Amino acid sequence: MATEKQIAANRANAKRSTGPKTVSGKLVSSRNAYRHGLSCPLPLDPAVSEKLDAIAQALIGEDTSEEQATSAAEFARAQLELLRIRAIRAEMMRGIDLRLAKTQDLRRLVALDRYERFAHTRRRRASHKLQGLTPG
Repeated sequence: MATEKQIAANRANAKRSTGPKTVSGKLVSSRNAYRHGLSCPLPLDPAVSEKLDAIAQALIGEDTSEEQATSAAEFARAQLELLRIRAIRAEMMRGIDLRLAKTQDLRRLVALDRYERFAHTRRRRASHKLQGLTPG
């Protein structure tokens, strides 16, 4: 059980850590997730849909179950996400002179690893699911 002194200290700390208070601070904070767009899912435009369908069809062929088609689509989506991450990384690398790079630029580059690991995990899980569903 927390003492009165601990409760008072927790309340004081909470008052100091409630996020930005100014309009400009809130504006900057609201844009944190939009640096590269990787926190958003793939856009659903016709070109992306065609690529997803082509990858999925190459994986499973014509006569397949709905479960196989879903797993193949998950695999294809993760693969396209990996390609998108790698393209963003390549673009960032072209814009950074590593001899004169700022720490902030390098941190942004390293932050892409988290998105890449997540996409690899999604692709691997879809692959395992797809392998478990295929006959033979």
